[in-house]
Amino acid sequence: MRAQTRHALAISLSIGLCCAVAISLAPPVAADNAADAVGLSLFFQNGGMTPLTLSGSNPRYLQEIDIATITDRVTFDQGATPIIGHPDFASLDWRGLRQVEEDWRQPGGAGPFTRQRFYRGANWMEQPSTFLVFPTNNNGLPVGLPLLALAGIDNQALPSDDGFIRRFVVRQIAENCPAKDNCTGATYRTQILVQWRAQLNPTQRAIAIPAAATQLRLFWTQQPSKIRTVNVQQAAASASPFGYGFQMSLDRINAPANAQFYTAGETLRYRVTFRDGAGNRLHPQGSLPTYNQFLANQIPSGLRYFDGFRLEPTLYYGLKHRESNLIVTMVGPTDRLKIPTKVLQIPELLNPAAESVSASVDGYTALFAGIPPFGVSFGGPPFWDTPITDIVEFKLPGDVKPGTYALAMKARREWGGEALNRAATAEVQVGTAAPTPFVQTTGPCNTCHTGESQLGKILHGLSDRRACNGCHAPLSFEPDGPIDIRIHTIHSRSQRYPANFQECSKCHLTTPSGPARGYLAPQ
Repeated sequence: MRAQTRHALAISLSIGLCCAVAISLAPPVAADNAADAVGLSLFFQNGGMTPLTLSGSNPRYLQEIDIATITDRVTFDQGATPIIGHPDFASLDWRGLRQVEEDWRQPGGAGPFTRQRFYRGANWMEQPSTFLVFPTNNNGLPVGLPLLALAGIDNQALPSDDGFIRRFVVRQIAENCPAKDNCTGATYRTQILVQWRAQLNPTQRAIAIPAAATQLRLFWTQQPSKIRTVNVQQAAASASPFGYGFQMSLDRINAPANAQFYTAGETLRYRVTFRDGAGNRLHPQGSLPTYNQFLANQIPSGLRYFDGFRLEPTLYYGLKHRESNLIVTMVGPTDRLKIPTKVLQIPELLNPAAESVSASVDGYTALFAGIPPFGVSFGGPPFWDTPITDIVEFKLPGDVKPGTYALAMKARREWGGEALNRAATAEVQVGTAAPTPFVQTTGPCNTCHTGESQLGKILHGLSDRRACNGCHAPLSFEPDGPIDIRIHTIHSRSQRYPANFQECSKCHLTTPSGPARGYLAPQ
């Protein structure tokens, strides 16, 4: 009976693949009810995926696909070999794999180092890739058309691509190295990261998942013999008090004492509110879930908190979009913003609101707070049941400068198979009622980031760049935190960047001074 089922599945998949090829050769066409379409996020981690509950009958399009597997710790350095020989990935074409970069950092801000090595260039990383997700029944037989994503090639963005971001890499992590360039006594793990996201043709690729579907089966053209499966349940939209979409707001609680602007020493209080796309509150006013509820997957609304301890994300190469670092920041005056130089230490981070940029050092002020506070999430199990409020407070330091200050919040929600990174902003006056301008020295970003790849939809879902330096300050444990390093890192490592990265004028409106930090020369 199993042999018959496997045979039937093979025939059905073959038919589905033929249909998918035909679909891929034709221009994408919007579904009849594509305006109601929602994205589908799939995360296969260490060979499995948490079951999904799909709400309602909305058509679906592929929005995020992540395949990540990490090996067990060993005490000897084997480079990328452990993942090459892994049973789930041995069928890939590994020819051409090479190390492209090495990174050193101190996770504790001091003490032992962690070394990361990154590998690219394998044939399976470079060659064309397509993903197909088949809705099936419990026997694995398709019950509807597959969802399709054309992932293209590594070294060039093509007009036919469905996704804006494509990153196929391997990294090795060496932990507890006693010094830089010395990993005596370290332990080693190796991780494969297949990452595709930011659908460019959402309405055109939207297809309804039939009610008969109990599984979704991911087929990847680079591994035709390997099918990855996630179980699904389907619920009526009325079964939940909220639905798809994600929006949020920063609402001021207290007005300035002088009714015009805040002054040094005053405390600003803001309430954060999270809602679905229809405006339904995700949580009652006054409180938010605890960090332990998040870790136990007990937040029905899908609101995410910092998940860096489990995911171990790293800039550009691995899972930063899933880090879910829920942060509120305040930064200004807006006419003084620049790349900060103050290095934030871990003890400072544990304050309810950390001063990430100091006016006495860099000429402007930036404060930021985590939700939950970092003293809770970083504090360990004794703190993880701490009640979490929906109020954020910023006490203005004594050296705060007058002008306009921007506030911003970013967060991630994963609910019903949909994953969204979104943001909200606000503005206040400090020390003066007269607004101060924000003069950009880089851009315009929308030369490339347009449509579904605009800054308001990818990354943090934030198009207001005034707030970037509030969170992206130098950190003792994350040296690639500053925004200039982040931008140079991402764009110089992407072989799909559509311009010569060495032409600084493509992004800089004025001639930059000093070296381009984070830049990786072509190899």
